[in-house]
Amino acid sequence: MKVWMDVLGCPKNEADSDVVKAILTSNGHEIVSDLQDANVAIINTCAFISDAKKESIDEIFDVVRSRKRKDLKIIVHGCLVQRYFKALKAQIPEVDAFLGVVSPKRVADSVDNFSDIHGEPEPVYDFWGRTSFGTPYAYVKIGDGCDRKCAFCAIPYIKGPLKNRNYEDILKEVEFLVKSGKKEIILVSQDSTGYAYGDKTLVDLLLDMDNIPGDFWIRLLYLYPDGVDKALVEAIAQSRKILHYFDIPVQHASERILKMMRRNPNTDLRNKISYVRQIIPDSIFRTSFIVGFPSETDEDFEKIIELLGDVRFDRVGVFLYSDEEGTVAHDLTPKIKKSVAKSRFERIMDFQREINLQKNESFMGKKMKVLVEEIEDGMYLGRTYMDAPEIDGEVHFSSTKKIEIGEFVNVVVKSYEFYDLEGEVV
Repeated sequence: MKVWMDVLGCPKNEADSDVVKAILTSNGHEIVSDLQDANVAIINTCAFISDAKKESIDEIFDVVRSRKRKDLKIIVHGCLVQRYFKALKAQIPEVDAFLGVVSPKRVADSVDNFSDIHGEPEPVYDFWGRTSFGTPYAYVKIGDGCDRKCAFCAIPYIKGPLKNRNYEDILKEVEFLVKSGKKEIILVSQDSTGYAYGDKTLVDLLLDMDNIPGDFWIRLLYLYPDGVDKALVEAIAQSRKILHYFDIPVQHASERILKMMRRNPNTDLRNKISYVRQIIPDSIFRTSFIVGFPSETDEDFEKIIELLGDVRFDRVGVFLYSDEEGTVAHDLTPKIKKSVAKSRFERIMDFQREINLQKNESFMGKKMKVLVEEIEDGMYLGRTYMDAPEIDGEVHFSSTKKIEIGEFVNVVVKSYEFYDLEGEVV
């Protein structure tokens, strides 16, 4: 079979689909990049917020409408199906198989039998000897699901409680990917700080990964604020390969709103970040906020602006509150007008742009290690340790010699924008 695949949503879905590809190819199937060449189309969906659900549904209908081969089979799987199986089954009969959150092995097997699967979620997978196609980096899932049950989040209802992957399987996968040429390993989970397997912790996992031979980076995403403790900080500080990049979504700065969100108040956040910057002076902090949460006042919102000014995060993402059925927040009132939420969104982004501009100015003339990812119109694109793929900035640079994708090079910064840097190879 020739199989075309599309992946929507978060990096955890990327990791799952990479494993599906590896299993399919080992079974003799071919992965193709053009839908019109395929016998089977597989769509990995997202249902985290309204925009993600709409994107997934639109993509399903686009595939249905654009298929030219009458014999093309369509398989849809993942979070959207786990959450809305019966409705999708009834409303999109053109799809040949709907699978919820199931293992990559079961997704790959569905190419041969096209059977629906919907039951208890299976959010983690076994090691299958996978790869990541077309990029010098690879996402590695260390766990999925969540025990936190934040008021705004539907993930626990879709993927169930937190389940962590087998410790040795993760190490085998990372070693396999590094031997396959991957230069950046990005660890993902719904709550990475919640990783534990037997008597092993996240710190144990990181230190063992740090000892794997090879020249590569380790990036850690999705750290719950109260899980960033002294042991984790010291492990990152002492390591050779773990990037000094702290992705800590705080969601809000108002203690009242955080309590309504069922999040732990960030009372010691400023001190924690100050401590990390003292131990690791070149540490980079990314965070995200939700604006427009039910009953959010101007006073609540101003606390976000105050936190931004005090902490000066290096990277900031902002989400408009999405009113998800089945969550605690769905029943909270009063709801905030979308126009008000959008205005708050824009204010945060405008405020943060100036911080980003000032921070980027400080890199002028400095030499930065860059992972080369793309060649575009005679220019190279890459990333420093400060930037995660697809969500942060890039480095645009020139070179007098030919450089291969996946190389590390040293780039001197010559100019900058709000988010990106520009320079040339030393």
